[in-house]
Amino acid sequence: MVAKDYQRTKGSAKAEVGEIDTSAPFQSVKDAVSLFGEGAFSGEKPAVRKPKPHSAERVLAKETQLHLAQKELNKLKEQLKSAETTKAQALLELERAKRTDLETARTHYTAAVAELDAAKQELRKLRQEYDAYVETKEIAAKQAAEAENAAKANMGRVDELSKEIASVQHSFQQVKLASVQAKEEETKICADKDKQKQIYKERLQESVKRLLALKKNIDPQLIKDLETQLSQTLSEIEALRNKMDNARSADLDSVKTVTMELDGAKESLNKVAEEESSLRSQVETLKVELDNIRKKHSELKEKEAETESIAGNLHVKLRKAKSELEAALAEEAKVREALLMK
Repeated sequence: MVAKDYQRTKGSAKAEVGEIDTSAPFQSVKDAVSLFGEGAFSGEKPAVRKPKPHSAERVLAKETQLHLAQKELNKLKEQLKSAETTKAQALLELERAKRTDLETARTHYTAAVAELDAAKQELRKLRQEYDAYVETKEIAAKQAAEAENAAKANMGRVDELSKEIASVQHSFQQVKLASVQAKEEETKICADKDKQKQIYKERLQESVKRLLALKKNIDPQLIKDLETQLSQTLSEIEALRNKMDNARSADLDSVKTVTMELDGAKESLNKVAEEESSLRSQVETLKVELDNIRKKHSELKEKEAETESIAGNLHVKLRKAKSELEAALAEEAKVREALLMK
């Protein structure tokens, strides 16, 4: 850029100088000196020679040429002075342009360095975010594996509980059937006992009738025998009553036992059903958590792709900043070299 400005300045200087008429009747000062002699251009007064009578016209012509040469020399001096002034101005403008370009290059260099530092900080930040993402990804993968293992274990537990529920239901049906059979047997025993009681009651009534009939005959021995038989019959009736009471008590205990077993089976069945429901709820919760983890994993993958894209853009900007910096440094080196050459 400085070189181009210098060429433009140099060209403009040439254009300004070109506007002045530099055509001279002599090709150089040496030609003028050889023509008029060294005394014409020195500060010393020329020696006065007595002109010869036959060369008066010739001397006059030479003096005229000398006057023209001095006039042309003064004109050349003015042109040289003007050229030197133009050159000084051009050099000043060139120096000013060099300084401006140098300041611009330094500004660009400072901006490039600042942008490079910002890019490094952004890249460092992205690296930290990427490391955090990798750590989060590993934790999510570990949690997903644990959730899958827990889901498999709970599914196995659910299968076991389903088998236990089926077994308890089968036992419940058996207990229920046994209870029905026990009630049927109790009903049958009660019916048999009522039947036997009715038989003993009829026998007692018959004995009373026989006793009354025998009392009419007034046979003390027979009455005594009948009383003995009546006493034995009453004893048998009491024993039978006790036996019936004991049997009824035993049947009631059996029914109570069966009922308690039935209630226990119902309670166990309810507990198993509640546990199965709880495990199914836990399995559903784990499935939801697993879906959330998979969704989060997918979001992290998208964020990773976005981070890689940003990092790629930053690398492109970094390479561009480096190229601009190298160009600025090369331009600065050229400017310094040009200044040293001047």
